[in-house]
Amino acid sequence: MSVPVVTIAPWQLNNGEAGTSPADYGRHMLAEGDSWFAYGSVLGFNQLNFLRFTRRTLITQTAMPGDTLDHMADWWRDSNFPSLIDGGSYGNRAWKFDAILLSGGGNDLIDAVSDQYVDQRILRLCSTTSPPATAADCVHEAAWAQFEVYLRANFKKVSDFVAASIKNHDTPVFVHTYDHLTPRDAPAVPGFGPWLLPALQVHRVPAALWQPVADLLIDRLRGVIRSLGLPNVHVVDTVGTLTPAVPGSTGQSNDWLNEIHPSRGGFRKLAPLWQQTIEAIIGA
Repeated sequence: MSVPVVTIAPWQLNNGEAGTSPADYGRHMLAEGDSWFAYGSVLGFNQLNFLRFTRRTLITQTAMPGDTLDHMADWWRDSNFPSLIDGGSYGNRAWKFDAILLSGGGNDLIDAVSDQYVDQRILRLCSTTSPPATAADCVHEAAWAQFEVYLRANFKKVSDFVAASIKNHDTPVFVHTYDHLTPRDAPAVPGFGPWLLPALQVHRVPAALWQPVADLLIDRLRGVIRSLGLPNVHVVDTVGTLTPAVPGSTGQSNDWLNEIHPSRGGFRKLAPLWQQTIEAIIGA
């Protein structure tokens, strides 16, 4: 039997409020990442809300909507995450965690293909006179290679920091692979999204290739994450779990609330994968 987690913000940790002391739980985890984890995001819910474990579990979360890997790995811009892992020069705030959960790479991918990054050309500017025949024809391979180097470097930076910490050097880190997005005009709220659709349009990608290109990008991100080869990093492989949104839909569709965020039902589908992967490593 599994039970829902309790999620708190760093400032609540052990501050005397009921339910904020790790001593009252069987497990204590730390979650860092983007809006898939972010407490108080525009969605009103996130993946952490639906996690369940065999033992009663407290999760302290430091995630923020829109966060990117380089920001997570840059301790000077947000000290909550590193100070909870190691303390040290960030203050004596460190805790020993049973697991560290990381949702990272998704916003980096969206940023890297957005219209403000046309000059970097991870997506090629397609010709209307000689349109691309396949999804791969729409990707600038040299730019993707640079992006992959960036991803690997920042995942390693997080991994190395955890491995070098005093209290959490042996704490496993769990990352996930997201799932296939459907490019569509489905913002989270007016003015916040969509994200992928405008990038495809500004790069003149033919509509018939929108979904194949989106799938290719997610599959490549998945490939990078699954092949990180970092000894303390474990992968929750979530790709292929959710029912894709209907192309052309503009609101909640199947397991997706908007273009890049799952619905409540979608997050519920993903939650058992987190539990199975984590408890296979740290025990039930």
